[in-house]
Amino acid sequence: MLNAETALMGEEETVQIISGKSGKLQPHCMMEDLSMKSPPTLIPLTSDYTEDDSNPAVENSSVERQLPSKTIRSCSCCWPQISPFFRQLILTIVTGMGGLAIGTIYAYPAVALARWEDADLKLSTTQITWFASTPMVVSVVISAVAGVVVERLGVRLCLTISTCVLCFTWVMIAKATGFWVLLVARVLQGIVASVNMVVIVVYPAEVSQVQWRGIMIGVIEAMIMLGALLTYLGGLILSPSLLAFTFAAFLVPPLVLFFFLRESPLWLARRDREDDIVETLVCLRGNSVDIKPELELVKSTVCTEKVHNPASAEQLMLFRKPGYLRSIVLCILVLLFKELTGQYAVLIYTVKMFQLVGSTLDPYWCAVVMGMARFLPCFLSWILIERLPRRLLLSTCMTVTAVSLAILGVFLSVWSDSREDLVPHMGLVPVVCLSIFTLAYGIGIGPISWTIVEELLPSQVRNIGTGIINVCFSIFQSIVGLTFPFSVMVVGVGGVFIAYSLCSLCGVIFVVTCLPETQGRSFTEIQTKLSKENTSVM
Repeated sequence: MLNAETALMGEEETVQIISGKSGKLQPHCMMEDLSMKSPPTLIPLTSDYTEDDSNPAVENSSVERQLPSKTIRSCSCCWPQISPFFRQLILTIVTGMGGLAIGTIYAYPAVALARWEDADLKLSTTQITWFASTPMVVSVVISAVAGVVVERLGVRLCLTISTCVLCFTWVMIAKATGFWVLLVARVLQGIVASVNMVVIVVYPAEVSQVQWRGIMIGVIEAMIMLGALLTYLGGLILSPSLLAFTFAAFLVPPLVLFFFLRESPLWLARRDREDDIVETLVCLRGNSVDIKPELELVKSTVCTEKVHNPASAEQLMLFRKPGYLRSIVLCILVLLFKELTGQYAVLIYTVKMFQLVGSTLDPYWCAVVMGMARFLPCFLSWILIERLPRRLLLSTCMTVTAVSLAILGVFLSVWSDSREDLVPHMGLVPVVCLSIFTLAYGIGIGPISWTIVEELLPSQVRNIGTGIINVCFSIFQSIVGLTFPFSVMVVGVGGVFIAYSLCSLCGVIFVVTCLPETQGRSFTEIQTKLSKENTSVM
């Protein structure tokens, strides 16, 4: 608690900043922070802030009386009738356009490779593997620096540049006359996907309040799956070239929307753009909400970062502490078991999978069913993610995926040994099993995994930690994508699904025994719990 004199001083400084009388951030915590013997815990912006934290002295104050008329007019596009939840949702959806682009990048090989094979355009197994997996292989390298690029340029500029580059790559693929042109285009798409992934992971967590954080991250997952669904739908009627041209044309509207996108208040504060901070907070929270407490939180966070912000080498040294090391290891293991379910192989080889399993149904329509089974559960996930414990939802969904993949693997192994064609009604078994797998992944495994990662990663090592996690995530996806075709040749498609089932079962054991519960807890509470657990173990 601040004493009365300090609180009054902070209030006067806040009014100066809001009224535009201060040229730079002059947080009153600066002198206090300099006298501290040890760095304080960073307070994440908007994540731990609730209405209960507001100052009673200014609780009933009107933002319109505090803000200059220029600021109010600049936020006239934000209708007063829109609640803070929908304001944050709209900005998350606009940012999620980058996730939709990622979905198209990952899902395009699923329909393009099958169409090229139908048109007698033969590609070797190695060429097929590299065309499908190149974006993730590139991400292994680019993810290490993507976070620095986004921090330097900002979300809006990064999304604008990546969208222009992606439009160019789709034209390259549509006009390609050789495999090397396709490969170069996929390399560029891997760079775009890496940058967009950082944006869509970090931005929703920075602009959303704690009670809606899980929903906003779930929206991002839904946008990725929507991109995959649109790709499967386009593959029904369009050739790979026309589909690529269509994707290039659909990138024009997002470029217009990115112009109206707001940078996160924390990013603006690190660049001393005080007027933009106020405008963004009003846009996110509404004209009727008192933003002074949150503005004070921005000042405190930036003050702490400027005084005690560790460099990259110092952040790496922090991982020697048990609490930080445990957090990053848990984040990496969550993503490892997420990918070992085989979801990436199902995503990029969807049509090919149904051809391999001998289904009597149209494989392109089966891909559409899979896309819908992946996209529609995201809406159910928004409801469950803030009502059920994270560990319960994640372990339950992993159990369902383990059972469905085991049934599919045993069925395909028995059928392949019999060397008989599937009877018509038995052709539904692969579709049903893969649909159940996809439903379980879309409801819990996909959105919950990223939510837990965001909540476990300490703010003091967020920059270097995000790079490490993205590199590991890209490695896991690359391994799954590169090994699937060759694994099918060695152990058969049934054996591959059985292996994915066993990995999912191991994931259940990990979640139940090692993963802490993060639902409804602030970042500070989570880190305190992890530190206590490490102390008790030692």
